[in-house]
This record gives sequence, structure tokens and C-alpha cells, in this order.
Amino acid sequence: EPAADLGPRERGQALLERSFIFEGTFGDNPKLLEALEIAEKAAPTHLPVLIDGESGTGKELMAKVIHANGSRTDKPFISVNCGAIPENLIESELFGHEKGAFTGAASDRRGKFESAHTGTIFLDEIGELPLTGQVKLLRVLEAHEIQRVGSDETISVDTRIVAATNRDLRRLSE
Repeated sequence: EPAADLGPRERGQALLERSFIFEGTFGDNPKLLEALEIAEKAAPTHLPVLIDGESGTGKELMAKVIHANGSRTDKPFISVNCGAIPENLIESELFGHEKGAFTGAASDRRGKFESAHTGTIFLDEIGELPLTGQVKLLRVLEAHEIQRVGSDETISVDTRIVAATNRDLRRLSE
């Protein structure tokens, strides 16, 4: 943990250095320093985190900082761009599928949540997730369980969820 007597810039630099190898400094941007302070507070918890901001502002970097400075740092960090997966494949990608669940499902397949078990899953562009995927994601958040496509069996998962969006989700939910 950065020393309490350090200034915000030094605390932010220490947090980044513990997460990654950086050359030089990252500057004095007050918004970045504020975001790093929030990341530092979120890192030791197991709570889900939502990061919002414009494209290209470093949302995935913040997710990695949170992961690297938490208790799951030596566990998997799985990154998923929800906007890049076709709607008809999103459930299979996130939750997996059973052999024969649909045309082309030649074998059982673990989803991203199973792959991230005990670690962190980063759901980038979460605002692009179709409604059917949102319902299943709610089950993961509430019950910490998933169900593979084509299966009646539930699978317990211990996965920290960090999500990001460039969309105003509050406005979209009205």
C-alpha cells in the first residue's frame, strides 16, 4: 500500500508501478489521479466495478490496475469485448456451451466466466451486451452461478467482475 504521507501524484505512480512496468511518469492529470485513488480503494474489495468514460481513456488499464492490486492478482484476468462478439454467440462465449447445444457445437466448451474462476473478468463495452446476456449476467452477480448453453446444470463461479462502457447507462435505462 502506498505510504499515507505521499502526495496524490506519488501515490498514483506507486499504484501503477505495483501493477505494471512503466517508464517515466504519467503526469499530473487530476482526473487520472482521482481515478487511481478510486481504483486503489476498489482493488482490495471483491465487489463488481463499473468504469465509464470515453473511448481511449484507459478503462482497461484501470481494470488491470484494480486486478493487479487486489487479492486476485495471481489469478486469471480475462478480457472480453462485448461489442465485438456477435449477438448469437455472446451467451456461448461468456457462459460456455454443451456439445450439441446448437449447430456447430461439436464439444463442450468453457465460457469466459469459467476461465476467469477465482480471478477477474473485464467486460469491455458492457453497454453493447444484448438483453438475454444481461439477464444471465444478473444471475452471475446475484447468485455467482452460470449455466452453459444447452445445460440445466448450474456451475458456481467466484469471479470478480469489472465492466466498462462509453455509454451513459443511466440515461439508457430510463
